Amino acid sequence: MLTLRTVALPTGRLEIAVEEASWSLDTLCDFAARENPRRGFLVVSRVLGRHHPVAPQVMRRSVRDLAARVPADLPGPVTVVGLAETAVCLGQTLHEEMRLATGRNDLHFVHSTRQQIDHSLLCRFEEPHSHASAHLIYRPHLPEPRSLVLVDDEVSTGTTLTNLADALVACWPRVETIVVAALTDWSVGRDWIARVPRPTQVAALLRGRLDWTQAEAAAEDAAFEQAAGSLGRMPEHRNFGRLGIAAPLAPPAITPLPEVTGPLRIVGTGEFTYLPFRLAERLAAEGADVVVQATSRSPARVGAAMAAKLCFADNYRTGVPNYLYNADPADGRATWIAHETGAATIDPALIAALDAKLIGWGP
Repeated sequence: MLTLRTVALPTGRLEIAVEEASWSLDTLCDFAARENPRRGFLVVSRVLGRHHPVAPQVMRRSVRDLAARVPADLPGPVTVVGLAETAVCLGQTLHEEMRLATGRNDLHFVHSTRQQIDHSLLCRFEEPHSHASAHLIYRPHLPEPRSLVLVDDEVSTGTTLTNLADALVACWPRVETIVVAALTDWSVGRDWIARVPRPTQVAALLRGRLDWTQAEAAAEDAAFEQAAGSLGRMPEHRNFGRLGIAAPLAPPAITPLPEVTGPLRIVGTGEFTYLPFRLAERLAAEGADVVVQATSRSPARVGAAMAAKLCFADNYRTGVPNYLYNADPADGRATWIAHETGAATIDPALIAALDAKLIGWGP
C-alpha cells in the first residue's frame, strides 16, 4: 500500500507517503502549522488525547494495538520510557497493556520530564526540533534493564530517539536491545536506526515518510527560545512516573468528584495525563459521555487541524505559555481540569474560558 498526499500549510508544504498502516492516516492524525523556527509543522494525533479531544475507549484501543506489535519476549528486566510531554500517557498505558498481555512483572516504566525535582538525575538528552529541547530522566528505583521500549507519539528523523538511546545506554550498559514504539513512524527510508547503540526495531500503527518544504523564513526569537526551554521546579511532588514505577498506577479514586450531569471533557495538564485518562475510562465505563485532551507547551497556529486555541500561564510556573487546542466552550461539554500542582497554579483565565471545575492529585 502506498498513499500519497500533499498538505499545504501557511509555513510550508508536507508531502506524505504512507507505506503500511493498520489504522488509516485520517483516523490516526492530522497536521497543523507550528510556531517554531526549527520545524514549521506539527503532526496532530487524533488518538493521543492531547491536541484533539478523544474518547478514552479510542485511546485504549490504539495503545492496545500498538502494544501487540512490541515483542513479548524481550530480555528482562524491561524499562518502558515515555517522552514528555506528549507521550507520558501513551507510554504509561503501553506499559500497562504490555503487562496485561504478557503477565510479566519485570516490565517497568519511567518518563522523561521538564520539571526539576529533588532527586538524583540519571541523564539528560535533547529533542533538537522541539520548542523545549531539554529532557531530564531521574534515576528510578528499579533494576537495571536489559531491554528498553522507547515511546513517542511519532518518529520523524529519529534524532531525538537516538539521543535518548545514547544517554540511556551510557547509564545502563547492560541494555541488549531497544524497541521504539510510536503511533506513527515517518522515518521510512532514513538511516537513523543504524546510529542507535544497540539493535533496534520500530513498532508503529502506521509507517511512511514526511517531506517538508519550508515556505516562510521563520525568524529566530531569542526571547521565545529562552522562555520555551525553561525547566520547571517542583518543590513538592508525588511520583506518578518521573521516579519510575514497577507496576501500573491504580485507577484514581478521587473524592469528592463534581457531579456528572451531561457530556464531559477532562483536561490533563502538561505531563500529568495518565491518571486523568484513567479517570475518564472509569467514568466512560459507568456510562458517561467523556472525552480526554491535555494542555501543551507546543505553539501551533489556528487553522488546519487546530480549530481553536486558548493561551494561558503554565501551571508548572516556568513562565512558558501553555495552550489548549480544539476545546470549544460552545460544544455543550462540562470541563474538569486535572492537575498535580495545586489549584492555585491553574490560570484563572483558562478556568473562566471553559467554566471549568478543578480536580487535583497534587499539593
